[in-house]
Amino acid sequence: MLPAQHDPRLAPLFRRAACIFFDCDGIIYDSNGFKQRAMRHALAGQGERALTEMSEFWRKNGGMSRFAKLQHFFTHIAPHPDVTGQVATAAHRFGEYSRAGYDECEPLAPALRAAAAAGAARCHVVSGAAQSELESVFAAHGIASCFASVLGSPTPKLELVSTVLAARHCPPERALLIGDGALDFRVAQELGIHFVYLAEFSEWLGAQEQLAAAEPVSVAETWQELLTGLGLN
Repeated sequence: MLPAQHDPRLAPLFRRAACIFFDCDGIIYDSNGFKQRAMRHALAGQGERALTEMSEFWRKNGGMSRFAKLQHFFTHIAPHPDVTGQVATAAHRFGEYSRAGYDECEPLAPALRAAAAAGAARCHVVSGAAQSELESVFAAHGIASCFASVLGSPTPKLELVSTVLAARHCPPERALLIGDGALDFRVAQELGIHFVYLAEFSEWLGAQEQLAAAEPVSVAETWQELLTGLGLN
C-alpha cells in the first residue's frame, strides 16, 4: 500500500487503463453525511441503540446497497416478521431523503477533472446507490455525459464491474477502481483490480487496518493527492 502521490504505478496505469471505475458517494459527491441522515430518517421510530448499531454497520460496509443494509437491519439488528415489507418502506423513505440531499450537493470538481482527463469512454460509475436515483442525479447536474455508464443497485457492485470488464474486453490489470468503502476494496481485490482508497470523505471504519497488507492498493488522503498521483497536477 503506497500513498497515491508517491505511487509510481498510478500515472502510467491511469494513462493506459481501458476502464476506470468511480464509486459515487464520497468520490464524486461528498454525500456520505446526508446518507447517514437518510438512514435515520428511513428508520424513524426505531430505538437509539438499534440506530447506533446500524450506523456502525453502515460505516463498515460502504458501497453496499441500501437494500442489503436495510435487510441486515430488519433481520439482525431489529428483527421483524415482515422483512421484505419493512425494507421496501424504509428504502422508499431513504430514497426520497437522499434524492433531495443530492439537489443541495454539487459534484466534486477534482473527480470531474479526473474523468475529463481520462475521457468519458473509459470512465464508469459503479455505486451501491439505486441506479434510477443515480441517473436522475447525474442528469440533473449535467454530468452524465462525463461517464460511459452510470450503474447502481439493485445489481451488486461485483457484477456491475465484472460486466463492464467483459463488455470492454478489459483485463483487470488494465483497470483502476477509485472508492472509499469496504465493498469497493473487496470487489477490486476479488477481480485483481488496482484499488485507490480516497480517505477525504470516507466513513469506512477500520480502513487502514484492512488495507495495510493488501496489493495492489494506493491510498490518497485527499483528491488533490490523488490528482498528483494520477499525473494531473
